[in-house]
Amino acid sequence: MELPKPKNPRPQVGELGLYDYWRLVVASKLVKKSVAAMLQTAVITYLERNWEKHETRLTLEANEKGIAPEEMFLRYVNEDVDK
Repeated sequence: MELPKPKNPRPQVGELGLYDYWRLVVASKLVKKSVAAMLQTAVITYLERNWEKHETRLTLEANEKGIAPEEMFLRYVNEDVDK
């Protein structure tokens, strides 16, 4: 499957609560990583832990529409690219 290059490969995150923000800063200093690197790690970890559940949802939705999961995946990708 060939994927298009995203318009913005650096998605914005919503505002963190004050305490959570400072916990993130302190954690980044403890592991000697930037806050950006910590956020990247958090996203990758989330996807690794949860992708199977999302893939199941994707398959169910694709089945409802009578298409392959890969096609459903690409539809979502193309929706985002077209914005």
